[in-house]
Amino acid sequence: MIGIDRRLLQNVDWPLLGGTCGLVVLSAITLSTLHVGRAGGTVVLRQLGWFGVGLIAMVIVASIDYRKLVRIAPGMYVLGLAGLVGVFALGRSVSGARRWIVLGPLSVQPAELFKLAFLLTVVWLLVSRWAQPITPGVLALLAPVAAVPFVLIVKQPDLGTALLLMPLLLVLLVGAGVRVRLLAGLGLAGLAAAPIAWFALKEYQRERIMVFLDPFRDPLGSAYNVIQAKIAIGSGQLLGKGVAGATQSRLAFLPERHTDFIFAVFAEMWGFVGCLVLLACYVLLLLRGFDIAATAREPVGRLVALGATSLVAAQVLINVGMVVGLLPVVGIPLPLMSYGGSSMLVSMMALGLLLSVRMRQFQ
Repeated sequence: MIGIDRRLLQNVDWPLLGGTCGLVVLSAITLSTLHVGRAGGTVVLRQLGWFGVGLIAMVIVASIDYRKLVRIAPGMYVLGLAGLVGVFALGRSVSGARRWIVLGPLSVQPAELFKLAFLLTVVWLLVSRWAQPITPGVLALLAPVAAVPFVLIVKQPDLGTALLLMPLLLVLLVGAGVRVRLLAGLGLAGLAAAPIAWFALKEYQRERIMVFLDPFRDPLGSAYNVIQAKIAIGSGQLLGKGVAGATQSRLAFLPERHTDFIFAVFAEMWGFVGCLVLLACYVLLLLRGFDIAATAREPVGRLVALGATSLVAAQVLINVGMVVGLLPVVGIPLPLMSYGGSSMLVSMMALGLLLSVRMRQFQ
């Protein structure tokens, strides 16, 4: 199953890899300036180590025909659900959240890995013969496929990762040619369920939404992260304050500065110009992904590429949006930038799916 034909190597998307390496370099530079808790200055070494593991995983995924991965997607989905259930029995609790399973020296977040299994499973369902065209019956079958992992992930609790499943499902439905009438029906159903969802949220999750509506509601409590992030971003101005002058980051005024709020750290150090460079790398990455999806020769490749690109795009938009105060804080890392092994691994594997589709377009 694993093995790369020499002819496939001629179709490797080098701009995609270039944008990826650029983002990892920017991540390493940013993390190297931070001294985070007990990890000290080793976070950059760990990040680069995970990048190496992710690079191997990307090569493995790219070497496998994406159509074979789609065919075994149901099995991956079941294993993913087992991991989500296993968190409650074997998981480690951190700050009241049980999201990680410890495997020796490593901590794995099953919810992160499940995103790829969900992507491939939805593609498998949408390209099945009985799912053409997409009818309300097909949507009824997709509902539990999305609802079961959504509930399990929310229970951890990890609302941000759970919410990512919804735009991913929506994009794949649009890519598969679902009728506008059915999409409108789904939208109305979502609005109708909003009041129920509000009362299902935990108290701190409701508080985050209230802080989004009123940023100065609790400046020393629930709104502290967002306020400090805005101060960091604003103080960077045009060219940034450099490493030595980034007081918000280096003096630890900004919480979670190496994970969810790393964009604020980068903005303080390198300013508006630096942020343009960072966002340009993401734009290059996403444009290549959408181009791969647009030029795919058959529906499976188009949906796989579209889903993988949308997964990365949604995380970038949500993370940057919540850091600058345009969206509620939901705890989603910035792909390839935020510190975290599971996030890095999943991002690299998603890029591996894009490479797999790209390399096999000309077969």
